[in-house]
Amino acid sequence: MAIHTLRRRFAAVGTVLGLGVALPFAVGVTPAYAQAQLDITKTHSGDFPRGGQGIFTITVSNPGDEPTRPAGTRMTDTLPAGLTGTSLVITQNTTGSAVGCFLNDARTRVECETGGPIDAGGNYTVEVTVSVATDAPCRVTNTATVIDIEGGLSASASDTVNIPGPNCNGGNGGNGNGTSILPISLSGLIPTFNTNNNINSPGANNTNNQNVRVNAP
Repeated sequence: MAIHTLRRRFAAVGTVLGLGVALPFAVGVTPAYAQAQLDITKTHSGDFPRGGQGIFTITVSNPGDEPTRPAGTRMTDTLPAGLTGTSLVITQNTTGSAVGCFLNDARTRVECETGGPIDAGGNYTVEVTVSVATDAPCRVTNTATVIDIEGGLSASASDTVNIPGPNCNGGNGGNGNGTSILPISLSGLIPTFNTNNNINSPGANNTNNQNVRVNAP
């Protein structure tokens, strides 16, 4: 009887010890921390013609697994020189909140705000139509930024656009500013010699005094 009782006691201790080892592993698993995120993309299609129009497409999203803060978000986009905003169109909105966009009085700055948080996985897209000046630069880079109004989250995206023109690459072969691609001007530094004495070459002597001598082998 004593032997059987001792065996039962060891078995009970072993069971308790087994649970003591296994239990922390089962209870100690912590799920990944859930949080909101902000992301922004900015794209366009093709070159923008001088004197014509172009369209930027801006998408703001929350790829996280929690909504952004209740105060909402703000997206700003200051247009580069040579571009002026003409219209804004929100093409989709799955944020769970209202989105409002407007241009400033000079039509050089775009601003969009959500009236509340952006839901997890939510987004909105706005198309910005711009007018291109006839003297716009050959290439411009436009950057848009989105922030959480209460702070803590932000993102930005840039988009470079080609604006073809007569002084741009592919036109007269310049560097886009209508200037020489060489570091110095060679005008007047390399004289042109005229052996026929019938053209007055600038900066050169038109007198031909060449002596040609052939040495026999």
